[in-house]
Amino acid sequence: MPVSTTPGTAWGTWINLEGGIFAEPAPVLNADNRVQVFVLGGSNTLWSRWEQRDANRSWGPWYQHQGVAIAGVPSPVRGKDGKIRVFYRTTAGHLQVITQTAPNAGFGTPQQIVTNIGGDPAAALNADGRIQVFFRGTDGSLWHTRNQGLLYEAYTSPVSLGGTIYATPSPVLDGSGRIVVAVQGGSETLWTIQQRIPNGVDDWKPYNQETTGVTSRPSVVLDAAARAQILYRGSDGSAWLVGQNDDYGTFRTSASLGGQIIDRPTAAIGLDGRVNVFVKGTDKALWVAVQAAENDPTYQDFQSLGGVIGDVNVSPAIANQEALLYVFTQGSGSARNLWLQRQTWA
Repeated sequence: MPVSTTPGTAWGTWINLEGGIFAEPAPVLNADNRVQVFVLGGSNTLWSRWEQRDANRSWGPWYQHQGVAIAGVPSPVRGKDGKIRVFYRTTAGHLQVITQTAPNAGFGTPQQIVTNIGGDPAAALNADGRIQVFFRGTDGSLWHTRNQGLLYEAYTSPVSLGGTIYATPSPVLDGSGRIVVAVQGGSETLWTIQQRIPNGVDDWKPYNQETTGVTSRPSVVLDAAARAQILYRGSDGSAWLVGQNDDYGTFRTSASLGGQIIDRPTAAIGLDGRVNVFVKGTDKALWVAVQAAENDPTYQDFQSLGGVIGDVNVSPAIANQEALLYVFTQGSGSARNLWLQRQTWA
């Protein structure tokens, strides 16, 4: 029987989107809500594929983004102007961005924003729509840059938020209108830093340690109440969760979701308002666990969605225009194809 984590839907068969990928896939929605997924290809090239507008949700051909020399995982984000921007670390260690020339259109030439960064970027929107980009600096601290004003094309000089981080940061805009950033610190610790007020771009609270035993980059997703839910791989090899309290400023004690996993969990909210958590199991299959109820701190047991995942991590999950969830993975073997598992109507 097909696995279902949302009433009225079922997880379908695996779809081979081909291509050779070398890092975690990065999906985003266009302005018309078609999914587009960006990947690191061979020879440090950036490629993408996107859904067509037909009833079968078929996929267009692979497209190489010219002039891009990418070294890690891209970070695409759609701005309030409807245009996608893809931030990435270059092979020379700089932060660059490519921007759609118009909503649902192609992309312009690369724009360099910051020189000499120490890790992959992660982007999030302020409450007013300005984009903030977070990254590990060459000094090991958390840094960020942001849009100058609301035209979304110019960026500030980078500013350090201090701390010492050991993985790509994970930012999200929570229900209070403030960005919270989850980072992995030293000695397998989890820390958060949050804006003091909405759009307080250079006004941040001190770091707060949330838990220990963190062995992966954290992932962050919002629940139905728009509270930040931080997921990570624990030192026992299981998936763990630290959930934001109703005050949008503090976090609950960490709780295990079980399972035995490789690398970080990712997650997205389903059509029924429950969070779905996706992991690569030690058997290299894709597994999913779903909240017991909307905004509930407990989760049902993991269920296998099958597949044989390659060396890179599972993509962040994303909901399409119908609120059906998509998860992208690298396939096994030397082909390193991009594979898609998605919900369908039952």
